[in-house]
Amino acid sequence: MFGRFVNFCAKIERQSGHVLTIFRTDEGGEFNSKELEEFCVAKGIAHEVTSPYTPQHNGIAKKINKTLLNMARCMLKGKGLPHNFWGETVTTVAYILNRCSTKKLETAVPETNLDWT
Repeated sequence: MFGRFVNFCAKIERQSGHVLTIFRTDEGGEFNSKELEEFCVAKGIAHEVTSPYTPQHNGIAKKINKTLLNMARCMLKGKGLPHNFWGETVTTVAYILNRCSTKKLETAVPETNLDWT
C-alpha cells in the first residue's frame, strides 16, 4: 500500500503542479505504517486520521459523491446517452466541479488560483 501511495502522490503533484499538504484517512490500518509516516514527515505532508468506524466524519465525501452521481445521471439522461458513457460522464463532472469556485476558496479561482479582486 505504501508504494501505491508514493506513486499516487507523485502523479497528483505532477498533474496538478501543486504539492500534497494533507492526507486524511480513517484508522482502518491500510495507512498506519511507520514507513508512510516517515515519508509524510520528509515531504511535509500532514497525515490526519479520523476515528475508526465513524461514517459521520465522511459527510463531505458523501455529499460530493452524491453531487457527482446526480450530475452524471442528469447529463446522461439529458442527452439520452447509454450507460456505457458513465465513467466519462463522472470524469467530466469532476472536471467541471474542480473548476467551480467555492466558499472555502473565497476570492481565488480554482483552476489558476488567481485573485478575483
